[in-house]
Amino acid sequence: MTDKVKLTGGLEKTVTWLWLDPETGGRLKVEYYDFSEDAQRMFGNDIAYTITVREMAKLFSTVGKDEVSLIPWIVEYFKSYFGIKQWLEENKIAFDVEIESHA
Repeated sequence: MTDKVKLTGGLEKTVTWLWLDPETGGRLKVEYYDFSEDAQRMFGNDIAYTITVREMAKLFSTVGKDEVSLIPWIVEYFKSYFGIKQWLEENKIAFDVEIESHA
């Protein structure tokens, strides 16, 4: 699955997208995009945080899912980036976070 899926929760003027990225060998990407007034004030513009999961085998094993069933499982159990990030940390599944400011 390479299509981005939008989660339903989160703060106003923010959005969380997730997808399996073929450019990174199918790693899970979770992007939190904040276009709120707070982001404008604090950063001078919109900002995005993107998680890239490094340990996909561990993630699949932990949740008992595969490439087809992972995204629907995440959509069912999580509403935003922060819940996913916390869950990954609690389960000690390695990931990187990239912060990008949109000018």
